[in-house]
Amino acid sequence: MSSNFDEWNAILYDKVVFLTGAAGGVARYIAEACYVHGASVVLGDLDVNVINKIKDEIIAKTNIKEDRLLVVKLDVTDEKSIQRAIQTTIDKWETIHVLLNT
Repeated sequence: MSSNFDEWNAILYDKVVFLTGAAGGVARYIAEACYVHGASVVLGDLDVNVINKIKDEIIAKTNIKEDRLLVVKLDVTDEKSIQRAIQTTIDKWETIHVLLNT
């Protein structure tokens, strides 16, 4: 692998990345890149059917079957929805290192 790959692994390995708007096109590629480089990734969006499909596509494409993708229903305009999504993430991984609003 190239040194760029190793650098990204060093940055993302064992980190928790929380993505809002995960059903969107940009977020899908960000999620995949973070996952490939060892991050645990939270896919947050209103449409859990779409983000479950994205999760399945990432696993199929990367052939990585580790339990590092979490789907959460998230409405960023609803404080209770945000609190539930964060609590679900904390319950699973105890922290969030990176938050990306996509």
